[in-house]
Amino acid sequence: MKVVLFLGTFCLLFALATSAETCATKTGDWRGNDKSYAKQRNAADRAFQEAKYHKALVEYLQSLASKEAGGFSEVYFKLGETYAMLGNFDKAYACLMESGPAKVPANRVMAAGIDGEQARQAAQLLLDTIQLNTPRYPYWTFPEYLALAALFRHAGHASQAQSYEQEGRINRDAANAWDAALSEGGKRANLAAADRAAIEVYERSNRPEPAEILRAQLASEPPLMNRKRPWWFHLDPGNW
Repeated sequence: MKVVLFLGTFCLLFALATSAETCATKTGDWRGNDKSYAKQRNAADRAFQEAKYHKALVEYLQSLASKEAGGFSEVYFKLGETYAMLGNFDKAYACLMESGPAKVPANRVMAAGIDGEQARQAAQLLLDTIQLNTPRYPYWTFPEYLALAALFRHAGHASQAQSYEQEGRINRDAANAWDAALSEGGKRANLAAADRAAIEVYERSNRPEPAEILRAQLASEPPLMNRKRPWWFHLDPGNW
């Protein structure tokens, strides 16, 4: 039993060390602390949303030491997007590939026109993720669109890069509006009001498809639980 446990631990550490050589530098011994991971991951996501990519990179790297075993793939995916925004495309490709394959959407959009197998596979993974997430949370696809824009610009496809970047900006504006609506709602914050704020952004930007997605789900949005603090308050690491 002890031998099996030792071998399992060794394999985990070896896998981390091996992936660290291609994707991320391990920041310390694995601790498996869910609270620490959530704090660092939320800080990283917020930094990315605010276009503070160097800060996001630091937080994502630190979160690796706290993520539970077997769950590193989601951090690698976010690291890949962040490295793309910082112009480190070798790291971006490595991290995205190490995050594992995404589910294949029913009506798959193929990543064409990019030379290099790694670059093409990384772009395909981002496109697949966009398609899978759009039906429920279209505004949270902005990191994938922005990373795609960076990949296409690096590949010399300026027009496609500009198109993806525009979609990324619109979705990020919608995500910011969604967040702001919850913040302004205080104890009476509700998801329907947040969705309506995002809808306004899409309508102003002439994007009827995501606006319709959100409009269709308004009637089924559950109310948020009453708490001493609004739920979004606890997502801010500065309040922990």
